[in-house]
Amino acid sequence: MKNYDVIIVGGGSGGYYCAEKIKEFDPSKSVLIIEKDKIGGVCLNYGCIPTKSFISVAEIVENFKISEKFGIKSSYTLDFLKVFERKEKIVKILQSGLYKKLLNSGIDIIFSKAHLNSTSIVETENGEKFQFKNLVIATGSEDTQIPFAPFDGENILNSKESLSLKEIPSKIVIVGGGVIGCEFATYFSIFGSDVTIVEMFDTPLPSTGNNFIKENAKKILQKNGIKFLGSTKVISVDKMNKNLSLSTGESLDFDKLIVAVGRKPVVGVEVEILGVEKDQKGFIKTDRFKRTNVENIFATGDVTEGPMLAHKGYYDGYIAAKNICGLKSERMDYCFIPYSVFTIPPMSHSGKSEDDLKNEGTLYKILKANYAENGRAATYEARSGEMRVYLSKEDKILGVDIFGKDSDIIIHQLLPLIQNGIDYKKLKETVFVHPTLSEIVTELK
Repeated sequence: MKNYDVIIVGGGSGGYYCAEKIKEFDPSKSVLIIEKDKIGGVCLNYGCIPTKSFISVAEIVENFKISEKFGIKSSYTLDFLKVFERKEKIVKILQSGLYKKLLNSGIDIIFSKAHLNSTSIVETENGEKFQFKNLVIATGSEDTQIPFAPFDGENILNSKESLSLKEIPSKIVIVGGGVIGCEFATYFSIFGSDVTIVEMFDTPLPSTGNNFIKENAKKILQKNGIKFLGSTKVISVDKMNKNLSLSTGESLDFDKLIVAVGRKPVVGVEVEILGVEKDQKGFIKTDRFKRTNVENIFATGDVTEGPMLAHKGYYDGYIAAKNICGLKSERMDYCFIPYSVFTIPPMSHSGKSEDDLKNEGTLYKILKANYAENGRAATYEARSGEMRVYLSKEDKILGVDIFGKDSDIIIHQLLPLIQNGIDYKKLKETVFVHPTLSEIVTELK
């Protein structure tokens, strides 16, 4: 039986990044990743990267629509099969590069399901056993199904199946107005589909708890020609006739029904047998060191509490790796983990929202800046957008909201201040290149 210092079950963001960091912090440690599907996990293969590949094409299409404003008369034809093939090529290149990088770092990889026999032994599907000193559970998450409308891979699709379509459906209904639903709706609508989102809450992105983001999401969806049916539930689905009934008494026809009602952690029964505790929602409980209640077992990524984001998985992996290597490190509050919703234009946030601050009774002041006042935004014909920064009485940044072109990039100049408690005045003293969208920070008032 081969022994490893660390075995990581799951080769997604929270798994492979943890492996990389362990080898960086202590090259002498032996590390094995056991992955049941493809290295890179959902994000690389069936999530972040494929969707952004499509969003990038949708952005080009949107630029064609306003090309005459730039003095360019143009027309275009969308060849979706080539769009699909490009997406596949990008994923394959990144996946291959990641696999080689891990191997070159001295990390062993086995493609198999993992069975946890004890708090020191893992067994693969072919019966091979491996012993470990520390275990990292990074088994990720999966799409949640509607009980009366299970995924069939043909008409009722999950996110992975939706990304495998090689033709643009004429009519799409998306159940769920969260991040996945909004991003899918964005590119399918721009590619020519008639898209309707059905959401049980009254606004898109309800789980953000952020009215600034939610209200702007509603406007962005409307601008992109997407119908949004809020405060509405799906009552039944007729798969044969491709029709669904709603709580409002209405019915909708569809060519494809995409179910995006959230994701749930993938936690095997064996985890419970080992005595690893879960919370009421099924997530593995961890402390601020990403350690479970079992001393030598850690957990990272979507299988644990916190936002289901790839970069949160990276961060979890980093914290777990430091502690496994004896470099004691506690995670920060997850509210400071930034996120972006890649609609067109995108929306981004980090820290506390204004709603959070009001609910907490925290004193704060708001600084605002509009894209309409930014010179570079004018040259892009991207005047629609706004940044809001929430400051404490000590001038610390409590939170930031942005919607507008490149908000996913602009937000990064604020993250070091938010995550490290640096005074806002340090940012105001910074000299920015002119003319750039990044200058919007200097226009806050």
